[in-house]
Amino acid sequence: MRVVPIHLEPGSDLRLSLERLAADQGAAGFVLGVVGNLSRAAFQCPGRSGPSVLEGDLEIITLQGTLAPHGVHLHLSLSDGDCQVWGGHLEPGTLIRSGADLLVGLLQ
Repeated sequence: MRVVPIHLEPGSDLRLSLERLAADQGAAGFVLGVVGNLSRAAFQCPGRSGPSVLEGDLEIITLQGTLAPHGVHLHLSLSDGDCQVWGGHLEPGTLIRSGADLLVGLLQ
């Protein structure tokens, strides 16, 4: 396993950045850890027909799942300014607020 540190700048799309990493590296892997915040979160809640979207000062609590060159499957939990916790399947349109640092393990 090769561990890859990633820093995402403000405005970066969290899901699309991880999709791009897996495609560029041509490798499967998984998220080892993450710290950071979001200005917008798009996630699919169980049993809902479309994604839920939150905007504001949001803190990433967890991000876990798998990456592969053909796609990703990631689950996100986050908190809002009232420390209410939200979560679900990570969707495109989830934007970094001031920065995020991730460690990704790639399998070769």
